[in-house]
Amino acid sequence: MARSDARCAAMQLIFERLSGGEGDEDSLQMIYNEFRDEAKPTVSEGDPGVGDRAFILRMMEGVLERLDEIDDRINAHSHRWSTERMPRVDLTILRVAVWEMLYEKDPEIPVSVVIDEALEMARTFSEPESTRFINGVLGAIWRDQEAAHAE
Repeated sequence: MARSDARCAAMQLIFERLSGGEGDEDSLQMIYNEFRDEAKPTVSEGDPGVGDRAFILRMMEGVLERLDEIDDRINAHSHRWSTERMPRVDLTILRVAVWEMLYEKDPEIPVSVVIDEALEMARTFSEPESTRFINGVLGAIWRDQEAAHAE
């Protein structure tokens, strides 16, 4: 499973969990089966690998543990839109990307890739205009983060 697929699976599990669902192993298997049904070339015949599961679980737990901090960042950078007013899918995509940008910090994965992957998820799961909004919020959060580290 490619990292982009693992991000997408984590986003879907987080969305399910925050919407009152289980977001559990059965849900992951269902998402994985959907990926296979879509004939994604990055998804193997077996179950998600150990590394994929570890990343998905780390992302899900990380977003849920830091939800208030992440939402504070999103609220501070989404002019005239609070997290309460945002479409749930867009908000979940933002949460996943903010967690990865600020807390995962894999030196092998540039922030531009994280943002691009968030935009790809928005193109798949949300409205066309959502990509501009998500790009703007994530870009502003990252610029602030970079400025804070430069001081």
